[in-house]
Amino acid sequence: MNKALMRLLTVLCILQAIFTIPGTAARQLRNESGGCDELYVAKEGETLQTISVKCNNIFILDDNPQINDTDDIGPGTVLFMRKT
Repeated sequence: MNKALMRLLTVLCILQAIFTIPGTAARQLRNESGGCDELYVAKEGETLQTISVKCNNIFILDDNPQINDTDDIGPGTVLFMRKT
Protein backbone atom coordinates (compact mmCIF):
# COMPACT_ATOMS: atom_id res chain seq x y z
CA MET A 1 0.00 0.00 0.00
CA ASN A 2 2.86 2.35 0.77
CA LYS A 3 4.33 1.97 -2.74
CA ALA A 4 0.94 2.51 -4.34
CA LEU A 5 0.40 5.66 -2.31
CA MET A 6 3.86 6.99 -3.24
CA ARG A 7 3.20 6.33 -6.92
CA LEU A 8 -0.17 8.06 -6.74
CA LEU A 9 1.35 11.08 -5.01
CA THR A 10 4.14 11.22 -7.61
CA VAL A 11 1.67 11.11 -10.50
CA LEU A 12 -0.39 13.84 -8.86
CA CYS A 13 2.71 15.99 -8.43
CA ILE A 14 3.67 15.44 -12.06
CA LEU A 15 0.18 16.40 -13.21
CA GLN A 16 0.27 19.48 -11.00
CA ALA A 17 3.61 20.49 -12.51
CA ILE A 18 2.28 20.02 -16.03
CA PHE A 19 -0.78 22.14 -15.44
CA THR A 20 0.87 24.89 -13.36
CA ILE A 21 3.68 25.65 -15.79
CA PRO A 22 2.59 28.53 -18.04
CA GLY A 23 1.51 27.33 -21.49
CA THR A 24 4.49 28.61 -23.44
CA ALA A 25 7.06 27.25 -20.98
CA ALA A 26 5.37 23.83 -20.92
CA ARG A 27 5.32 23.67 -24.72
CA GLN A 28 9.02 24.57 -24.82
CA LEU A 29 9.83 21.78 -22.35
CA ARG A 30 7.84 19.25 -24.36
CA ASN A 31 9.19 20.34 -27.74
CA GLU A 32 12.79 20.74 -26.62
CA SER A 33 13.80 17.40 -28.11
CA GLY A 34 10.67 16.66 -30.13
CA GLY A 35 9.63 13.92 -27.70
CA CYS A 36 11.68 11.14 -26.18
CA ASP A 37 13.03 7.87 -27.47
CA GLU A 38 11.89 4.54 -26.05
CA LEU A 39 14.90 4.57 -23.71
CA TYR A 40 15.71 7.85 -22.00
CA VAL A 41 18.91 8.57 -20.07
CA ALA A 42 18.43 11.11 -17.27
CA LYS A 43 20.74 14.11 -17.25
CA GLU A 44 22.19 16.14 -14.40
CA GLY A 45 19.53 18.13 -12.54
CA GLU A 46 16.52 16.33 -14.05
CA THR A 47 13.69 15.03 -11.88
CA LEU A 48 10.81 12.69 -12.63
CA GLN A 49 8.61 15.77 -13.00
CA THR A 50 10.82 17.51 -15.55
CA ILE A 51 11.33 14.28 -17.51
CA SER A 52 7.58 13.60 -17.46
CA VAL A 53 6.83 17.05 -18.88
CA LYS A 54 9.65 16.91 -21.41
CA CYS A 55 8.63 13.47 -22.68
CA ASN A 56 4.88 14.01 -22.22
CA ASN A 57 4.71 10.77 -20.25
CA ILE A 58 2.92 10.29 -16.91
CA PHE A 59 3.57 6.53 -16.76
CA ILE A 60 7.28 6.64 -15.86
CA LEU A 61 6.87 4.95 -12.48
CA ASP A 62 4.50 2.30 -13.86
CA ASP A 63 6.91 1.42 -16.67
CA ASN A 64 10.10 1.43 -14.58
CA PRO A 65 9.77 -0.93 -11.60
CA GLN A 66 13.46 -0.42 -10.77
CA ILE A 67 12.53 3.02 -9.35
CA ASN A 68 11.60 2.41 -5.73
CA ASP A 69 11.68 6.04 -4.67
CA THR A 70 11.07 9.23 -6.63
CA ASP A 71 14.51 10.44 -5.47
CA ASP A 72 16.24 7.47 -7.18
CA ILE A 73 16.72 9.45 -10.39
CA GLY A 74 20.25 10.62 -11.10
CA PRO A 75 22.46 11.32 -14.09
CA GLY A 76 22.73 8.21 -16.23
CA THR A 77 19.52 6.57 -14.96
CA VAL A 78 17.97 4.72 -17.92
CA LEU A 79 14.19 4.94 -18.16
CA PHE A 80 11.78 3.11 -20.43
CA MET A 81 9.33 5.53 -22.06
CA ARG A 82 5.93 4.27 -23.16
CA LYS A 83 4.93 5.58 -26.58
CA THR A 84 1.55 7.28 -26.25
